[in-house]
Amino acid sequence: MFSGKFIYIAIIISLFLSLSVYYEMDYWLIQRPCSVHVWRQTDCASYALNYYQNNRSFFNPQVHHRHAIEGSTVSEFPIIYYIASKMYGWFGFHDYYIRWLNYVIFFSAFLAVYFTSRIFIRDSFLAMIPSLLMMMSCVLVYYGSNYLPDAPALSFALIGFYFISKYHIESQNSDFYVGTFFVVLASLLKISSALIFISFIAFSIYQRIVLKNDSFNYKKILTLFLGLFILAGWVFYVKYYNQKGQYFGNLQGTLGIWLCTAEQIDYIIDRTKAEWMPALASKKLWYLIIPVFLYIIWYWRKLHVLLRFFILLLIAGSIFYLIAWFAVFDVHDYYFINILCLPVIISIAFFSLLEMNLDKKYLKVFYVSAAILLVMTAEDTKAQLEYRRYNEAWNSQPAKAFYKIEPYLRSVVVTEMAYLQLMTTSTNITLYFANNPGFTRLFDVSAENAYARGAKYMLLLKDQLESEEFSAFKNQVIGEFEDIAIVKF
Repeated sequence: MFSGKFIYIAIIISLFLSLSVYYEMDYWLIQRPCSVHVWRQTDCASYALNYYQNNRSFFNPQVHHRHAIEGSTVSEFPIIYYIASKMYGWFGFHDYYIRWLNYVIFFSAFLAVYFTSRIFIRDSFLAMIPSLLMMMSCVLVYYGSNYLPDAPALSFALIGFYFISKYHIESQNSDFYVGTFFVVLASLLKISSALIFISFIAFSIYQRIVLKNDSFNYKKILTLFLGLFILAGWVFYVKYYNQKGQYFGNLQGTLGIWLCTAEQIDYIIDRTKAEWMPALASKKLWYLIIPVFLYIIWYWRKLHVLLRFFILLLIAGSIFYLIAWFAVFDVHDYYFINILCLPVIISIAFFSLLEMNLDKKYLKVFYVSAAILLVMTAEDTKAQLEYRRYNEAWNSQPAKAFYKIEPYLRSVVVTEMAYLQLMTTSTNITLYFANNPGFTRLFDVSAENAYARGAKYMLLLKDQLESEEFSAFKNQVIGEFEDIAIVKF
């Protein structure tokens, strides 16, 4: 017979799988880059494919776009793309392996949040809710099964927070070092996910210097600063590598509100309210934020010291983050993922206080109310995911022919290392699907300029040959694939 502990673990896993089926994750997990932010998705997938087919070493990542010298560029720590490239070699190429890796990491964080909740919450049902709330965010579920590094970075940070919490309660040295490993890894994947790492450093110093807690000795604090040194070293390497490759397309710093005009600020605020907030969480949950905050403030002194410390620092860090990266929220919903650690930890704090203060007879009423609310919220989340799947305004992708054009290109002797001029303004979307290095309209590269820089072929839509810009290339067409013409310069 299973003990009660394992029964609830089985229940929480079953709920994750049930919600995954309800959200049709079986569809998303086998998709090539598509839908919202296919631009950034193909950037990520391009790293893995170039690792695989060009035999690049770990510290020499590459993309298809040749704005950089030989495509040499890097942004986030490319461990996921490197592992995916190894999977291509072992099992054959399927770019959605990156989705699988990221969803497994997201599932691990889902479990970690449950285990963290059990540290502070004895009630088994209440302890499940913070994890379930993660599945109530369209943004988090969508990018948790995607190619981008933001959701994995948050996931590693939350896994690290579990070990940090466990260490503070049980003082097992291994928990400290494992927790440090995960929060550093999160920061390497996305430096804006360093909120928990920085908070952990501050908490450790506070415990050592102010409270004289011997379990936070100077050796452990030195370990944290070693992690900080590794993170700084990676940032330095990224700048060096991109300067060496002469690629400056990746955001490597802040993009603050001070860079925005009044009109841009108004636009970002309006779009956040209209589009980003419903995707981050159902309106039903947004309405509960103020009551939850007031409840936590009222019973603040009852809250565990670790939760109090982290909540305060994460609020300050999140405010700084929203100001310092404000300009990216014009089109980048996934940048909000980096601060979702705050509502997760707040939810753990809220339910721990609720357990302390609510009579058992009222808890049963709360169970029913919470279950109904979660079901209704799951419906809203599913609707948001369907919107990203079916709505043409959101479901951005290249011409369908690009998804299957590569074999035809090889048949007309456009080899893998040929240069292409693709008439799009993205970095890697069409280049990635065609699996050819080259240029796009990005940075105002013209056909003539691409040819001067080594392009041998040009791909464009056939109706573009009728335009004044490209009509001179009509007699240089060497093949056609559906609505795409291949021109040899």
